[in-house]
Amino acid sequence: MKRILVPVDFSPHTETVCRYALEIAKLNGAEIRLFHAYFDFIIATASTFPYSVETNELFNQEMMVKIKEDARKDMDKLHHEMMDEIAHEGIKNVRVVFTLTGGMPEEEILNISETYNPDLIVMGTRGKGEKDLLTGKVSSKVVQSATCRILTVPRDAKYHGFKNVVYATDLKGDDFEYLSTLIDLVSNYKPVIHCIHVDLDYEPEAGKNKMNALMQHFRSETEIGSIVFKVIGDDDFLSCIDDYIQKQQIDMVAVVHHRKSFLKRLFTIDHTRQLLFHSGLPLYIFTGEA
Repeated sequence: MKRILVPVDFSPHTETVCRYALEIAKLNGAEIRLFHAYFDFIIATASTFPYSVETNELFNQEMMVKIKEDARKDMDKLHHEMMDEIAHEGIKNVRVVFTLTGGMPEEEILNISETYNPDLIVMGTRGKGEKDLLTGKVSSKVVQSATCRILTVPRDAKYHGFKNVVYATDLKGDDFEYLSTLIDLVSNYKPVIHCIHVDLDYEPEAGKNKMNALMQHFRSETEIGSIVFKVIGDDDFLSCIDDYIQKQQIDMVAVVHHRKSFLKRLFTIDHTRQLLFHSGLPLYIFTGEA
């Protein structure tokens, strides 16, 4: 992992997002690219700023200049703070750069993802507008459209490493590859990875057979207890996972994002908060097949 893209909005939550990005970067010797897209247009309608505002053309131009200047000041301040933190901690293998541009944030994040080609996007699940992941316009579009892995960091999350990680699988994808990648990501923390399948259809034999194949593939990790495998029968996925998170003191949840199946079933509008915000846990999203 050599390139980490970090979209920021300069809200108080930005500090936490940058902390997660920095911790991952220094374990991998990665470059962090801070990114912010400011609104560079105003349309004279009756809608609400920042998307539009009723005003004259001159005021529009003056306001756009101020928005750009303020964004530059905020980015310079954040960049300097991160560089000071890197110097204070004596970190030698992390480089921090930034990109500032005008446009719609969700579109510009995807645009820079195509040109910068990051290995990971680290972004918050809430910003100044108090929008939730998958119901908010920006984060929803990034999660649905980005082709790289994403780590979302809830507003109330506190970084303290990854000692217990849940990998929630539907046993329909390439779990061998995703689990191997997850192990590499968190190996320096020496965590326990909990590979969990919630059997919503109550077909235990099918789930156990596939889980046993995973256990055999990761036999060495299983024998020392760094990976545990469980099939749990339950008709409420989110409630089951939430209960497991609380009992096992989980620090992060990892899932595979099948755009048309798994996440659609996993994250309904009613259940989004239940997993992401009630637990306050980061969510590590692999990009699976559509």
